[in-house]
Amino acid sequence: MSKVVSAMEVRQNFGSLLNQVSLKDEEIVIERAGNPLARLVGVNAPTAGLLDFRDIGKLPNHIWEEP
Repeated sequence: MSKVVSAMEVRQNFGSLLNQVSLKDEEIVIERAGNPLARLVGVNAPTAGLLDFRDIGKLPNHIWEEP
C-alpha cells in the first residue's frame, strides 16, 4: 500500500520521505489538490509487470509477429 502525501509535505519533509523510501522500501504517492502527480520509489524497487519501452528486447515476441 502506498503512502499518500501532499506536495507541501514533500517540500517540508523530503529527507525523511527519502529515508522511508530507501530504508523501509516504501512507496510514496505525491498529490496536489487531491490529485496524484508522482510516485517516489527506491531505485531498487521491484518493477514487476512494467516494461521499459526504450529496450525493445523486453517486449513480448508476439507483438512483433505478423498475422
